[in-house]
Amino acid sequence: MAKTTKNAQETQALAAELLKAHPEARWWLLYGDLGAGKTTFVKGLGAALGIEESKIKSPTFMIMEDHGALLHADLYRLNAPDLDIEAQLEEHAAQGKIVLIEWPERLSKAPSEDTIVLRFTHQGEDQRLIEAILPDSL
Repeated sequence: MAKTTKNAQETQALAAELLKAHPEARWWLLYGDLGAGKTTFVKGLGAALGIEESKIKSPTFMIMEDHGALLHADLYRLNAPDLDIEAQLEEHAAQGKIVLIEWPERLSKAPSEDTIVLRFTHQGEDQRLIEAILPDSL
């Protein structure tokens, strides 16, 4: 699936649509450059879960932010995989939380079950191409 969104509202609406279509997905891996729309997408998914948009910020310096049903991780600052952080992410997923990871290429290995992979490409101004890879298991 690939969709071009023209503004933040469309990016957030797409997140809500994907969550509604795939509520069983535990892992959401968000690939894309800085400014590609990943955190905007997380805000939309959080809003669909009843989390106030202003509470969701990119946790670049904190690495992880726990929002109850949603754990938002940003691994941008990691120079190498961190097995302690990966264990924490797995614990949250095992508790039934949705785990969204920005910069998942910094993991030692990406989760393969119950996973949605999203690739974000900034296409100028507010426009984003968002490509989703949905495994057969979802």
